[in-house]
Amino acid sequence: MTASPNAHVPDGTESGPPEVSPWDAETHEVFRLAQLVLLLSVTAEVQKPVSNVDRLGYYDFFAANPFVVIPADDTPRDRTERLTLKLAGFTEGQLSYASTGQRWVSRRRRLQHDLSLLVAYGLVSLHDGTITLTDSGHSIAENLATVYADAYRTSAQLVVRRLATLSDARLRANVQDWLGTTWLRVDLFDDVTTESGTTHQGVDR
Repeated sequence: MTASPNAHVPDGTESGPPEVSPWDAETHEVFRLAQLVLLLSVTAEVQKPVSNVDRLGYYDFFAANPFVVIPADDTPRDRTERLTLKLAGFTEGQLSYASTGQRWVSRRRRLQHDLSLLVAYGLVSLHDGTITLTDSGHSIAENLATVYADAYRTSAQLVVRRLATLSDARLRANVQDWLGTTWLRVDLFDDVTTESGTTHQGVDR
C-alpha cells in the first residue's frame, strides 16, 4: 500500500536532516586553557609581560575578537593588520556590537577558574608580579600545531603589541569605548560576587 502524500506523520518521526547546533568553543574548558597557553606564549615571544588578571582578560578576549580592537580607519597600519587577520582566517562579521559585550562577560567570568587550573597543572606561574608560562607551559604551546592555533597566534601578536603600549587606565578607557560601559559594570559586579571566583588570591589585580 502506498502512503498518501498528505498522510499524517507521527511526532518525532519527521523526515529530513537533523538540526545541527553550532559548536561553541568557548564553553569547552580544554579549548579555553589551550588558548590561554598560546596567548602567554605570544606575550613572551613579543616580550610584553602580563602584569595582572585584568590585562590578561583583555588580551585573551580581543585576541579572539581582533576586529573590535583594530579599526577600519584606513591608516596604513590598520589596513595591513586587518588584511593579515583576514588571510589568517578571521572575518569582520563574527560579532555584532551587542554580542561582543555578552561574550566579554561570559569569558571574563571563566578566566579566574581557567587561570587557577593552569597554575594547578604547573603550566603558569604568578611569581614576580607577572603571569607567565612555566617551561612545561612553553613546551605545550610549541606543540599546539593547528590551523586555528596559527591564526590565533597571528591575532594575538597584533593585539598584544597594540594594547601593551597602553597604561592600565588608558586600556580600560579604550575597552569602555569598544564594549560600552554597561558591560563593564556587569563585569565589575561579577568580580565582587562569589560566582566569579574561584578567588583572586595570589593574583595581582
